[in-house]
Amino acid sequence: MSAIDFISDKLYPVAQKLATQRHLLAIRDAFISTMALTMAASFGILLNALIFSNAAVNKVIDLSSFASLVTYINDATFGILSIVVCYNVGSNLCKWYIDNSDMNGSTITPAHAGMMAVASLFALMPLTSTVTLANGKTASGIASIIPQTYTSSDGLFVAMFAALISTEILVRLARSRHMRISMPDGVPPAIATTFNSMIPEILVIMIFAIFAFALDQIFHMSFTEIIGVAIQTPLKGFVLSAGGLFFLQFISDFLWAFGLHGASILSPIKSAPLLQAIQENVTAFQNHAHIPNIITQPFIDSNTLSTDFVAIVIAIFLFSKRQDQRQVGKLASIPAFFNISEPLMFGLPIVLNPAYMIPIILVPQVNLGIAYFATSVGLIGKTVAMAPWITPPILQNYLVTGGNIPAAILGGLLIVLDVVIWMPFVMISNRTGHTEPDAQPEK
Repeated sequence: MSAIDFISDKLYPVAQKLATQRHLLAIRDAFISTMALTMAASFGILLNALIFSNAAVNKVIDLSSFASLVTYINDATFGILSIVVCYNVGSNLCKWYIDNSDMNGSTITPAHAGMMAVASLFALMPLTSTVTLANGKTASGIASIIPQTYTSSDGLFVAMFAALISTEILVRLARSRHMRISMPDGVPPAIATTFNSMIPEILVIMIFAIFAFALDQIFHMSFTEIIGVAIQTPLKGFVLSAGGLFFLQFISDFLWAFGLHGASILSPIKSAPLLQAIQENVTAFQNHAHIPNIITQPFIDSNTLSTDFVAIVIAIFLFSKRQDQRQVGKLASIPAFFNISEPLMFGLPIVLNPAYMIPIILVPQVNLGIAYFATSVGLIGKTVAMAPWITPPILQNYLVTGGNIPAAILGGLLIVLDVVIWMPFVMISNRTGHTEPDAQPEK
């Protein structure tokens, strides 16, 4: 059995199950739904960097007073990210149960599950907090205040935990007929559903409240603090390390080579730390402070997704003699320019193609290595904003770094390098399939 056959027969089914696992699906789709919020926050950062706080612009017209607008945008987007993700994870998971006939939609609805997820999240938050006062001093033991630390990307791990566990408990309680309050016929469905779910919802809140109370009494720590020490900090350290970057990118591209969307499969592991990293960079950029993180989702996308697929099309046009691949290249050129990979992945194909499986894994590793080194020594700027994933290469490098021209230049150089790396593999592919006759002028 060849290596490809082994992976296809043994590993592919395992990866496929992971890709359709209900909890991972709920988390992945929840993060996808936050795209509008992250785009809005990034748009505000770009406005501030390129216009409101731009010295050249302010010489012509003083717009510096609008810089505080970015704070309002940030509070309405990144500032509530954990709450939004928590609601959506609970709602998505409940919807999965209903869609798969494991739950009666008249007993609880996705909206009920989302609401309980948020309620459970707040039950796990500490009763008192340490806050920074307007004069710069700190005050501890302040009650009735929830710091943005718990509702922004810093609180994503607790949010996902609360959503998954609360929804699982809610679904199991709601399945029991003994937990329902029977309503007479003729009662509107919305009211009937509310009463059917009332007892399970009350029990879910009580369970989480008792759990949080017990942790405080026994360990004198909130669940949020325990998660930060035990899980969040170590996982963030791994994902945002150079080793974690290259390892996770390898796994993602390896899965892609076999037709599985590696980025989506790894999203539950990577999304929270990467979102937290870009928010930290955004905040530092707003405050003109040191930008802490090299590795963020925009860093990865702008140096892999937005360069690799354009390079494939260029390499095919320059070096491929196969009529079928050149035709696919023509059809895929515009989608590839906007980072849409499916025409190339399944049209050439790259998936399960021995000639192309090596470069689809190798090129992102090379790109990330160069970009990481260039960023770490200060040749290019760190990422401080998110751009829509369909933003073309070079322009995306420029936008996500807040208008850093060296980053845009590096994006163009990476495309050239990627074409060179793809060249021998495209030429190897010429040995199979139909090739165009030599010296056939185009009409």
